[in-house]
Amino acid sequence: MVFEGVVISKVPYKERDLIVKLLLRSGFMASFYVYGGQGGGKHHKPTLFELGSMMKIMTKDKRIKSSESELMVVAEYQRTWEPQVIRHDIKAFYLSCLFFEIVQKFAVQYHSDHDESSEEHEGIFSVISNALFYLDEALLKKKFLPEQQLNLFMVKLLFHLGIMPDTDRCGYCGKDLLSEGGSTFLIAQGHFSCLSCVTAENERGLLLRIKKGYQTKYQDYETLTGATFQEADKLIQYFCHHFQLKTVDLRSYSLLFK
Repeated sequence: MVFEGVVISKVPYKERDLIVKLLLRSGFMASFYVYGGQGGGKHHKPTLFELGSMMKIMTKDKRIKSSESELMVVAEYQRTWEPQVIRHDIKAFYLSCLFFEIVQKFAVQYHSDHDESSEEHEGIFSVISNALFYLDEALLKKKFLPEQQLNLFMVKLLFHLGIMPDTDRCGYCGKDLLSEGGSTFLIAQGHFSCLSCVTAENERGLLLRIKKGYQTKYQDYETLTGATFQEADKLIQYFCHHFQLKTVDLRSYSLLFK
């Protein structure tokens, strides 16, 4: 079989082999065993399996069982795209690692009985591939703002997961939030509230940026202005609340938010 997807995890195994996870175009996550995937050897062959690279893989009929899942054995592979500069910028690299960690917390593991033509999870692949492409582009254009990229990624992801908070009406009284003087984001309750119902910090800016992020095409990322790490943190906590996670479960989180 032939698979195509983005490398979201790679683990060295034995002297030269790799266990890799790809987020497939279908949105499923698949695990592969790659003999000689680390490169090296007498010809000093480089590895093609870099995080964020787009790979096209042909598998053998043979499979290997691991502690987590059944691994498909790779027969042939080629890299069809790779980020040019992400790995050379430490903050951008940590940010991409956070993207991959988040995706692995909910992505459905591929099985041979899955319908590859199903479009149910395709939006997830679209989010991660766009996030990587335009993160790389922002670095090349010297327009990289990590908080901007992270906010846009989280808004797009929450939308495609179907857990976007209602940004139109108060979760308590139902009043139109834009016509009210202010609003606040209640992570544990999963909605915004007007300040008449809850006395709290006015987070109207976050509300407007979520709306803006939802409407913004990825290639127009520069128009999403005013984003902060504090707002991104709230969106990540909201995601974690939905999936019964803690931010400590995301190792790259502490590297960005320390």
